[in-house]
Amino acid sequence: MRYLWIVLCLSLTMGGWAQEDGVIDAAMVDETVRLAAPPSKRLAPSAPARVVDLPPTVTPPSNWEGYNQPFFVAGYIASAPPDLSRAIRWTRYEDKDGNRGQVGVLILRSQNAKSLRVRFSGGRWHPQLQLRVFDPAGGYAFPHTFPMWDENGDWWTTIIFGEQIGLEFFIPDTADKAVVPDITAIAYHFAGPDLAVSDFEPASGCPLNDVSCFPAWRNFAALSVCMLSVIGGGGNVAGFCSGNAINRTPQDFAPIVMTARHCVGDQAEANATVFVWNYFTATCNGTPPNPNSLPRSTGSLLLKQHQNSDWTLLGSYEPMAAGAYVGWDTSFIANGTELTAISHPMVPAPPSGPFMRVAFAQKTGETRCVTTGVDADTWQVRWTNSTIRRGSSGSALLDASIRARGTASCVSTCILSDPKCCPPNPNALGYYGRIDVAFPVIQWYLLNMANPTFVNRAVSGDAGNGGANERGTSGNPFNTVYEGTFCVPTSGTVRIVPGNYNERFRVWRAMRLERSGTSGVVRIGAP
Repeated sequence: MRYLWIVLCLSLTMGGWAQEDGVIDAAMVDETVRLAAPPSKRLAPSAPARVVDLPPTVTPPSNWEGYNQPFFVAGYIASAPPDLSRAIRWTRYEDKDGNRGQVGVLILRSQNAKSLRVRFSGGRWHPQLQLRVFDPAGGYAFPHTFPMWDENGDWWTTIIFGEQIGLEFFIPDTADKAVVPDITAIAYHFAGPDLAVSDFEPASGCPLNDVSCFPAWRNFAALSVCMLSVIGGGGNVAGFCSGNAINRTPQDFAPIVMTARHCVGDQAEANATVFVWNYFTATCNGTPPNPNSLPRSTGSLLLKQHQNSDWTLLGSYEPMAAGAYVGWDTSFIANGTELTAISHPMVPAPPSGPFMRVAFAQKTGETRCVTTGVDADTWQVRWTNSTIRRGSSGSALLDASIRARGTASCVSTCILSDPKCCPPNPNALGYYGRIDVAFPVIQWYLLNMANPTFVNRAVSGDAGNGGANERGTSGNPFNTVYEGTFCVPTSGTVRIVPGNYNERFRVWRAMRLERSGTSGVVRIGAP
């Protein structure tokens, strides 16, 4: 049996918004409201664990094909040792409320790993089986009760930074024949928050600005920025990018993130994406937080993408900890306009690590950026104070009104190859995929969204979600209910043509799902 879970999030306090022609202003979620909770605690921290030593994490040689990915390459995927699920150590558990069952704990350890992720396969999960992915060193835990399997029947856990990743399972006595799915692959990260200089990512001599040294940006726009843990290269390469929670009108703080298409370009990659929020220092040039202590959202639906401008919109499966949503503006940018970039550059130069940085630039022209994995219409900017690096891909180019004007696509060869290529060097250039070019495709989730939003499984849909065939209108409906739930405004209606919709998803914004027409049956979770 498949399940549709509907969780309504009401009682939100949210900021105001304004609209002009082609302009959506930024908005801020009340600081007392957090849609995503920080890490929780383990269910049974004293339960004994089975510790399994994985192969050490190594840095691949320079001719490894994985380095050809356009995002910051930080790791590789390898098959898990056989029968790991059978290695779990189980003990009896009973809490103060009388809930009884079994707790099983498995800790996987890889020497030299900067971070680890685990892939489960089989496309099944008993509804009463609970999993907490935890940091054995710091005790931070992330619960998963409703994994979203991809079309291949695979699901990736959240990322745990460090040499160990812990898995704590709970199966209540009321569960009937609950089985832990197979662990089939491990993502070994050889680069991460404590980067070391390598031959494959040369150090930049450019000083990088801690965003906390610029309070006006730290206290608003930075709250929209997330670090993306991505898996690409056909599922064989792990890496990092950046993104932003993006506003829309009518404003309702839907869980939508903008990033670059070269970071997340298909549904398998979207399904495996983890969004890590609030990775910035507390004070100017202060100590970065432990990234395992930060809230994150695991998995997403690919909503729309536009290859010719390197744009992707993702719908987060889980509540997001964004404290602000950037606005957007599709108007032309005049040369000389002052612009700002906040991102998670993966930089080996001291101070190392991908905590949030800010850079400033002026727009200098329009061009076609062509590099590894990217071929896009872009705004060209010249850096005037600091720069971006790999890992910044997908972050927004912001104007003075906190409006996204582009998404980070590439930087000049000068920046990547010359440690001294810094402002005011005229060759210190950045290139941002243009939102005005992408807008005809991505607009259906951002502006005057269809309400009611129509869904009809019988339509062919939009292959790869790279066109405008699916708009949520009666004439161009979505062909999955889940797409419709991201498009519809909060408290709006998703109108579904009768039929069987073989989908499994969670809804946690207030909305109405109803049948289209006067007869027929809508079945969700049935082939």
